[in-house]
Amino acid sequence: MHDPLSVAEELIELTTTLATERRLEALLGAVVNSARRLTRAEGGRVLVLDRTGRHLHGLVGQNDVAPDAAALASEIPVYAEGNAFNLRDANVFAAVTGKIVNLADVYDYSAFDFSRLREQDERTGYRTRSFVVAPLWNVEGVTLGVLQLINVQLTPGGEIGALPTAFERVVGSFAAHAAVAITNARLFEENRELIRQLDRRNADLARENSRLKVMTAPREEQVVGESPAFQAALDLARRAASSSVAVLMLGETGTGKDVFANAVHRLGKRRDRPFVAQNCAALPETLLESELFGHRKGAFSGALADKKGLVHEANGGTLFLDEIGDMPLPLQAKILRLLEEGSVRRLGDTRLEKVDVRIIAATNLDLPQKIAQGTFREDLYYRLSVFPVTIPPLRERPSDIPLLIDFFLRRIAQAHGREGFALTPRALDALCRWRYPGNVRELKNMAERAALLIDGDERIDLKHLPAQLARAAPDIIVQTPAAEGNASLRSAVRQYEAIVIENRLREAGWNQSRAARLLQISRRSLVEKLQRYAIRTP
Repeated sequence: MHDPLSVAEELIELTTTLATERRLEALLGAVVNSARRLTRAEGGRVLVLDRTGRHLHGLVGQNDVAPDAAALASEIPVYAEGNAFNLRDANVFAAVTGKIVNLADVYDYSAFDFSRLREQDERTGYRTRSFVVAPLWNVEGVTLGVLQLINVQLTPGGEIGALPTAFERVVGSFAAHAAVAITNARLFEENRELIRQLDRRNADLARENSRLKVMTAPREEQVVGESPAFQAALDLARRAASSSVAVLMLGETGTGKDVFANAVHRLGKRRDRPFVAQNCAALPETLLESELFGHRKGAFSGALADKKGLVHEANGGTLFLDEIGDMPLPLQAKILRLLEEGSVRRLGDTRLEKVDVRIIAATNLDLPQKIAQGTFREDLYYRLSVFPVTIPPLRERPSDIPLLIDFFLRRIAQAHGREGFALTPRALDALCRWRYPGNVRELKNMAERAALLIDGDERIDLKHLPAQLARAAPDIIVQTPAAEGNASLRSAVRQYEAIVIENRLREAGWNQSRAARLLQISRRSLVEKLQRYAIRTP
């Protein structure tokens, strides 16, 4: 046996291993190895209880003399017949009672049943004599397993016998280290499983949150686009949101001017106040004036009571005047007074009322041309165009088309209570190549129409798209690398790459150097890809 200093050194080294090693087998192997060195035991094992607590099974085994005898031959049942503890087995006895079993020779001891051990000796040719079993108990007093030491050598000459009583506490200390290793390993595994469960739960919550955000998102979150032209317009809208100046949204019909206007409102200081919108082309002059500015009782036939106008409803918030280029000239004067003085007069009233309203206007018309024609006030134009924001048409930002399609189809799917819609490559290709005279509104209508036409889990194909897109399909299919039914992943990736390249070229006005910068590739690479995909300037 070793001196106390050697024992202390082994325990220190073992403690360091426990602090730096995570693998359970390596930790238990270090415990068995240290215990064997101190006791000069030929072999050692750690047996642990399974999760049900009904069997002991070997986790680590060592034997310098007979490596074949290191492993445990089979599981050891904890219970005998009638669900009584199998106390005839020395390992179970130590595990149940918490006492160390310390025998000089198992073949001379009849109180325990060593028939399994003898069978293993006969099979491997090894001779087990001295046998030590120490229980592995955790800090809560729960049995985790046992530590075995086999053939303890009492002298350097190899005399084998029972472990000296003074060393039983040392072996008990190593058993405690093994219990700590098992407990930590199980806690680590349980924590990892809890983390996996939490990750799965978080993923479920994220999906649900995404679904709810799509269903209830404020309209500025519906501003979808990553193309440079679109991002430039969005950046202007964000800058406009930080002040209260009048904003004029310019762009073709269907580009999303109302969505941008709402985004300016939601991103600004008035986000908690009303956002009120009125289409100036939707009503005749008299009704539009009453709708915007209100009226007094008796102001006109049918005016049976006082009525507030939309400017009053928008007080403290934002008034969005869509299609302002179609507003009659007399009403334009009232809007100019609202912008300059912050005051309005109701129909049939002689008094001015102060209101605090931010004006955002929008039009698809050429206002300077209307000024030249005498149908739009020049002074109002300059008051409105303090901060103009031009929203590009969809044909000038084709790389946003896949994003918009995905956005619309997700919203439609959730409105219909289904997982989602998928498109065939040729359908996506056709949608990306269309010119969209109706802009984003036209694309949205196409998505809604296609969703109504498909059956079951069918994918959206050319037959679900408007006829004019289907008629253009042959030109598209010619460039498809393989038929859809047997298309490989590589061919699908190439097809999508061709779509992206052509879209960027269109955004860059077919300037190859500018398109290469947008794609973040060299001009030489772009030219090679244009040749590969037979993409030519129209």
